[in-house]
Amino acid sequence: MKTNGKKSTPALAKGQLWRTEKGHIQIVDLGKMLVHYKMLKELHQMRRTQMSRIDTMIGYLKTNQAQLVNSTAAAA
Repeated sequence: MKTNGKKSTPALAKGQLWRTEKGHIQIVDLGKMLVHYKMLKELHQMRRTQMSRIDTMIGYLKTNQAQLVNSTAAAA
């Protein structure tokens, strides 16, 4: 079976850490329609939690070519 070579973005999960050019995004909590996240310039920086729609966050990660650094999502 041949694939087109494109990697699909993994589904968002609680505890993930994504790397972009501007910094890191840590997924704090995930609901049905909203995602709670922290945008960090440095990894051990304390920041407030922000909230966005899941589809908006996935679009942001794709346009900024984010790479999944750490996936500590709990196995369900």
